[in-house]
Formats: sequence, C-alpha cells, structure tokens
Amino acid sequence: MMKGLAPALMIFLLAVTAGCSSGGNKKAETQPTTSATTAQTGRAALEDAIRSALTKNRRLSVYVLWNNSVPRWAAHSTRGPALASLRAAAQNRRNRGVRVRLLASRRKILSIRLDPSYLRAEAIVVDRQRVQPARQNGRPLGRAVMLKERARYELRRIGRRNRFVIWRVVLLK
Repeated sequence: MMKGLAPALMIFLLAVTAGCSSGGNKKAETQPTTSATTAQTGRAALEDAIRSALTKNRRLSVYVLWNNSVPRWAAHSTRGPALASLRAAAQNRRNRGVRVRLLASRRKILSIRLDPSYLRAEAIVVDRQRVQPARQNGRPLGRAVMLKERARYELRRIGRRNRFVIWRVVLLK
C-alpha cells in the first residue's frame, strides 16, 4: 500500500509545485507599464486637449461673428491677445452696423506641435469658409464671400490638467 501511495503523493506534489510556479509566471507576463507607453498616452491626451480647444475657439468665433459680442464663456477656450482681438473685431463690426453669418465651413488641422515642456503648443489650421455679410437687422449686405485662411494658433496649458486655451492667432500667407 505504501508503494502505491508514494508515487501518487509525488505526482500530487509535482502538480502543486508546477501550479504554484506557473501562477507566478502569469503575473509576471501581464502587460508591463512602461514610461514610454505612459508618455505616449499622455501626449495623445494633450493633443486631444489641443484639438478640443481649437474646436471650442471655432464655436466662439462663429458666435462672435454673428452676435458682435464676446460671451462670458469665451475664457473657457480663448484668452490673452486672441480674446482681445476677438473683442476688438466685434466692436469694429458693431460700430459699422455689420454682422457676418457663416454659411459653410471646412477646417483642416495641418499640424500640431507640442512644446517639450508640455506647457505650450502650436497648431497650423486652414479654414475654408463661405460667409454672408449682413446688416444689424439680419438682411444680407452684398454677396456671400469665400474665404481661405491659414493661421498659426498658439496655445497655453491651463494648470496641470489636460486643458489648453488659444492664446494668440497669427494669420499666415
């Protein structure tokens, strides 16, 4: 009886030992987190934040073109010289009694460059727009116009979060 129990016990111990060591290997084989993967994910999140700021600024610009006023929520996407420029343009159109309606628009982000410090960024954007100037009462003023604007947007990061605002817009030729 002892002879039959010894080989069974040996097989059992080998199976338990093999099972324990294999469980440890599975943990080691799970996907390791590397700083390169984390950095790439962080960079992608920052680029998404840049795209989001550009989209919000676009909505703001369309609003200001038609209403000739800068709303309180403007600072969510735009600050600094870019916001001052929007205010000045709105005041100028209001003084002339002109509004602008956006009829059609296509936007293409050509490039995004993130500063190594991750505090600033630059984006080159091409906007193709069809706009209709109008009087203050909304009646069309002349013909609709096609515009093609290429601009460099300078963005600044807000705090340590993944949030950027448009700081300056420079039209390019």
